[in-house]
Amino acid sequence: MKDSLEFNYETNENLKEYEELYSILLNSAKEVMKIEQSLSLSVNFIDSKRSREINNEYRKKDYVGDVISFPIDDDFGIYSQLEFKEIGDIFITFEEAKNKAEKYNHSIKEEMAWLFIHGLLHILGYDHENNQKEADEMFGLTDLILEKQNIFYTMP
Repeated sequence: MKDSLEFNYETNENLKEYEELYSILLNSAKEVMKIEQSLSLSVNFIDSKRSREINNEYRKKDYVGDVISFPIDDDFGIYSQLEFKEIGDIFITFEEAKNKAEKYNHSIKEEMAWLFIHGLLHILGYDHENNQKEADEMFGLTDLILEKQNIFYTMP
């Protein structure tokens, strides 16, 4: 069974071009991380208003996020019995991606790619906010995954 990426749009932006890129990046991530199981996740393109609402409601933070991710908890092992593993949801705010790309002199493709991988790694359990060792591991994986697709992202 192949991976499943479901794309949802809560923005007026036409972001269809990123659907294929994200599928390619998911495959690269699985190669780098040696994940053999088929994965299923949703990618939600949202506007700034919706991003602030999600951050307020679920994270108790009052700001517009560039990427927000929610892993699916599988305490009962339900997903491990299926042919694929449902791993979670990623919310990407295109307006914030554009702002960051301009501010840090990245292309919008580089920024959108980085945000997807960043959200994916959070869903898979990586967290750069715990300590420097975890941050180094997460950002190192990000670089390896992106570089497989000739995307070179420099951190600000």
